[in-house]
Amino acid sequence: MKIDILKIWEFIGALSLVHWLIIIGIATLSWLLYIWRYLRLQFRFAKNLKRKVYFLKTINNGSLQTEKDLIKKIKLFNVENDIKDISEDLKVLQNLKSNAVYIVGYNPEYLLYDKLLSEAKNKNIPIIIFARQGEIKKPEHWISFNGYICCDVANTSNRLLIILTNILMIV
Repeated sequence: MKIDILKIWEFIGALSLVHWLIIIGIATLSWLLYIWRYLRLQFRFAKNLKRKVYFLKTINNGSLQTEKDLIKKIKLFNVENDIKDISEDLKVLQNLKSNAVYIVGYNPEYLLYDKLLSEAKNKNIPIIIFARQGEIKKPEHWISFNGYICCDVANTSNRLLIILTNILMIV
């Protein structure tokens, strides 16, 4: 039995080549999977940027005009021109598009938050509640807002913009 060193060396070389081809194949497949997921996320975000953004005001709260102007100034979002008034009833929501985002000004005396949230849940519409820092003191409002997974609370204009962008990325 003679051991041929040349054959052993060729065998090790062939194993090494197969090893490297497998590693390159796995790395390429992982990279393509990452790129595919990234592109899907970006296309979904681009599609969601076409969603209409409605500003809804409740009983005699701030007009939300400053926040609307800030978001409109960016020219990235599809913002409705006027601010809808939902202080009396929610019939205004019937005329709004179902593929939208609602930004609602908070007022502690407003009694229709549960109806508003259930209406949004039925249509699968994200809601952002805009309230000043420490303004929401009623625990029942917090319970209602936390009960809907697509509801978030913003307390500054910049935070409102960040939440809106994040919602449009994931919805």
